Amino acid sequence: MKAAPRRRLAPVALPLLLALPLAARAWSGQQHIQINKAAGRNAPEEMAAFRDFARPMALPGIYPDLWKESDPDEGPRHYFEPDRLPPGTDIRALPPVQIEAFLQMDAIPAEIGIAPWAIVELLGQMTDAMRTNNWTWAAQCGAALSHYAADLHMPLHCTRNFNGQETWQVGAHARIESDMTKAFFRPDSIQPAPAAYLENPFREIMGWVERSAALAPVLLRADLIAKRAANGRIDSETYYLRLWELTGDHVVAQISDAATHLSSLWYTAWVNAGKPAIPAPLDELPTYSVHSGVGIDPASEGGPVGAVRTRQNQRYDTILWSVMGGIALVVVASSLWRGIQERKAKGP
Repeated sequence: MKAAPRRRLAPVALPLLLALPLAARAWSGQQHIQINKAAGRNAPEEMAAFRDFARPMALPGIYPDLWKESDPDEGPRHYFEPDRLPPGTDIRALPPVQIEAFLQMDAIPAEIGIAPWAIVELLGQMTDAMRTNNWTWAAQCGAALSHYAADLHMPLHCTRNFNGQETWQVGAHARIESDMTKAFFRPDSIQPAPAAYLENPFREIMGWVERSAALAPVLLRADLIAKRAANGRIDSETYYLRLWELTGDHVVAQISDAATHLSSLWYTAWVNAGKPAIPAPLDELPTYSVHSGVGIDPASEGGPVGAVRTRQNQRYDTILWSVMGGIALVVVASSLWRGIQERKAKGP
């Protein structure tokens, strides 16, 4: 895909990011940015130039949440819920090709999620872009896959009980991943392990899913304990202090692992591309979706083939023109009616 011309988009995008509903985010937007920054700094020494190159990839790591507004196919890329599969299913043995995997699982992508396959697809595109010296597209793919990789390190993105709705804990998702982490998590607590080349990225990704899925009931149990400690007041300081006390170590470990694994994905793409020379960092990245081309604001709708309009704006345009057309018809009809009445009044 051909990248659109670079523009100064960040000032427009940032207010939209800050306005996102908490429930629409995976971790908070702050954590996504922090994970990307930590992953960039964690690039191996032989890939040291990528540490600078990755800087403008931090903020775009949040864009996939914004793409949901205009792309109905975006949501399933943010989760994978293995507990929807029959007990004992070895998810690491599933095919890395999405269509083959879903035929084998007999599952519905929108229900169970497709995050592992989205990451593998973008990893391949990032590799190809590096190999062909298309560094804008490489950065866009790397930023997008960073979001999905971080999401899979949030345990509630790896369970069907993602919002506590099956255990009378509705709202647990936002309380844990957004409200609590924004209040207590410190960026300097991210301690990634050294990046490593991934011989089999898909199996590694499914390993992340298994570890996150195992933590999901731990976080939900902590929500119940904290709620009891606060006498049911889930908006109280007592609740959040107790929740962090019970889950803080898990959150720090998961976010640190997300940074480790993201840097490993980027490193793997670079190695598989033949270790090409890494250019100076880009000023910024386009905001349109790497999947559908939809934009996140009117200034950024230019996709890979030019001015790609979002579905939402297309609907607004249709409604607007319909209303304007209706008004025009009323005005014309009214004018004609007045003319007829005036001629009748004057007589033959």
